[in-house]
Amino acid sequence: MTASKLTALTAQELKDLFEQLCIQQYDALEGNAIASYNKRYDQILAIQNELKARPGDQRRILMSLFGHPNMQVRLTAAHANLAVDYIAARRELQAIVDEQWFPQSGDAGMTLWNLDRGFYRPT
Repeated sequence: MTASKLTALTAQELKDLFEQLCIQQYDALEGNAIASYNKRYDQILAIQNELKARPGDQRRILMSLFGHPNMQVRLTAAHANLAVDYIAARRELQAIVDEQWFPQSGDAGMTLWNLDRGFYRPT
């Protein structure tokens, strides 16, 4: 989906598309379809950038996906919100670590480790 098409979508529609793409990304990861996973990554990033560019940085809408039954949705929503609401996003990352659903809990744990050591600074 092109950036101009994303601009035409409401924040709710972007959130729904984000959720669908994360689920597809999870399925691709489970099937070891790395090219498909990477394609979804680029699309998800485009949605995050579109929400970020909107007045007031509307990435916060993705926080409604915290606690989602799909671990990839939760992980990606938490990553997207580290710069918006650090405490809530960090809490979600820790919850993912605590659930030990791999590989997402490994990703969440490494994110926390990198945040704590200053290697990663959310934007």
